[in-house]
Amino acid sequence: MPIQSFAVHPSKVFRTPEERFADLPGFPYIPRYGFLESLRYAFIDETSGILHNGRELSAEEAKKVPSDQIHWETFLCLHGQPTWSYLYRRMIPVFLNHSTAGNNKYIRRRVLAPDYFGCGRSDKPIDDDFYTFDMHQSFLIHFVRRHILEEGPRSGDVTMLLQGGILGFTLVPIFPELFTRLLVMNTALGLGKAPSKGWNEFHDFIKRSPDVNVGNIIARGTTHLTPKEIAAYDAPHPNMQSKSSVRRFPPLVPRTRDMPGVPSSFAALGYISRLLPSQLRVFVAIGLKDPVLGEPVMEELTKIAFSSVGSFVLKHPEAGHFVQEWGAPIAQKALDAWSVPQGQEDKVQIEGVEWRAVKAAAAKL
Repeated sequence: MPIQSFAVHPSKVFRTPEERFADLPGFPYIPRYGFLESLRYAFIDETSGILHNGRELSAEEAKKVPSDQIHWETFLCLHGQPTWSYLYRRMIPVFLNHSTAGNNKYIRRRVLAPDYFGCGRSDKPIDDDFYTFDMHQSFLIHFVRRHILEEGPRSGDVTMLLQGGILGFTLVPIFPELFTRLLVMNTALGLGKAPSKGWNEFHDFIKRSPDVNVGNIIARGTTHLTPKEIAAYDAPHPNMQSKSSVRRFPPLVPRTRDMPGVPSSFAALGYISRLLPSQLRVFVAIGLKDPVLGEPVMEELTKIAFSSVGSFVLKHPEAGHFVQEWGAPIAQKALDAWSVPQGQEDKVQIEGVEWRAVKAAAAKL
């Protein structure tokens, strides 16, 4: 992987004014900030109370729980194009508050949701050429090392939520044994295969729309959003200068085998498809109204990547590409499914959730 420089002169960086993020509906979280060389990135870092047997313990009850009996869980929420951490606002409260009845572990959860460079509150280099597959991957590697690995025991079991799977999947073999669960939502591996008609249409639309209104993109397939929610998606990008990452993301998706990201994606597929059920638990949520990465793409992904570990599959008839906008019940069902002991997944009775049993070998490409 080429060495990526994050030393960008301030005159070549757009930083979205903070007032653009005032009064974001459903997103009360205070942003945290870090630096990678000269660039500032933003992320959400929220921690729950102690959850036990279907409820959160009171402060007095929590004081009585020995620290060595608390099981930590971290949820790494990765957005995709052209969104930011705001995408996960319906799921974050569930991870922080939902406790499955009958689960006798004492659990604390941590939710991390970074904004990629060029997105959300993070710095936005104005040169389109800054945005490469390797740049985004390098940032995510830095983020995992700095904010998960260096946290030690407070990270515990790590779940990765993927809308940005083309980048996120490549982290799994880079950090072997770190990720114990995946929540996969309308995404793909970057294997250099010919994209769908819907994806080509989106690619061409972005190419001819350098100053596109991002909120309107989200609203197309997410008709239940309020005007303020739509505006929140457009908030990071007040002018054309701030939209370099929006323009560059579609061309970065590997469409041929010789593109950057393909070797990393095949490495991820090879690694994941050979894991044992005890090493990784997977919940797949499919938005059936997605014309870009809908049911056919997700069914193929489930078959080639998760046959060796098995997977819970939920098909949402109303959800489009941005499945997270229907995310609260999906997050709850994923937590409930994962609370089932290993080997008893076929006994799960959760509305709409199907268990895809382990198969002897994953399908070949």
